[in-house]
Amino acid sequence: MTKTRKNTAVPFLARFSVLALVGAGLYLYFLTLPVSRQASSQEFIVQTGQSAQSIAKNLHSNRLIRSPLYFRLFVRIKSLTLQAGYYQLSPHQSVSDIAHSLTRGLAKSTKLTIPEGYRAEQIALAAGLPLPDFLAAAKGLEGQLFPDTYFLKEGITAPELVKLMHDNFLQKAGSVDSSTLILASLIERETKGDAEKPLVSGILHKRLANDWPLELDATVQYIKGSARDWWPQTSLSDRQLPSRYNTYLHPGLPPSPICNPGLASLKAAASPEDSPYWFYLHDREGVIRYAKTNAEHTQNIQTYLY
Repeated sequence: MTKTRKNTAVPFLARFSVLALVGAGLYLYFLTLPVSRQASSQEFIVQTGQSAQSIAKNLHSNRLIRSPLYFRLFVRIKSLTLQAGYYQLSPHQSVSDIAHSLTRGLAKSTKLTIPEGYRAEQIALAAGLPLPDFLAAAKGLEGQLFPDTYFLKEGITAPELVKLMHDNFLQKAGSVDSSTLILASLIERETKGDAEKPLVSGILHKRLANDWPLELDATVQYIKGSARDWWPQTSLSDRQLPSRYNTYLHPGLPPSPICNPGLASLKAAASPEDSPYWFYLHDREGVIRYAKTNAEHTQNIQTYLY
């Protein structure tokens, strides 16, 4: 009786294995097929440094591929290098066609690099877009236009660039509360390197917690900024300029970000470093000098700035 069961079980398992392999093969073949028979095309942008996982996710959300996982496996198996650029893709294309298309790079695009710390006006000028159009599109989004290298299609409009930069911010920084965003923008303009950011963040956090005015020159520069110079030098008299952004006159944070910070400043704003310091300045060579007391800070001013 046991022998008969064994004899019947083996053919069944064999048939099941064959069917499973055939089914898996058909499913994999299905994943290679175009999503649609329609030959319509759509814009698709790959940014500098964007991962294959992120690209696959965007392709899937735009209904250009059936499976992000299969796309990533295909790219890995074929040893393809996906290139940043602007592309015209169609749901009529197969996974192979789309993957190979994304290896060709700058398709009808212009490279634009936006440094950390630019304000919206500077971005508009760098992109060659009308300032009123860009500021209208970016209203309420200062601080959320992510500094990065972008590949722009020909004839891109202000609203399109704003959306591109804001989407990039949401993808790379995620949800950031307004206080952290404002603080990050201050840290971006007040520091000269990533290594300084956590400690400067700690000083600003401590000042805010103790109801001290922040007294930041960067906020006065923001007030004075114009097309002639968006971050001009300031004088002692400028510290009396009437503005809610003037952190010499008004305690607490300014009403909104003063620039568009990078990831290092965002991280520093969220994770301040404790220290015994309450003051800092940059000397004539750009080296940061910290002080624990106002007397020490005054001495640093005399020693390093005069």
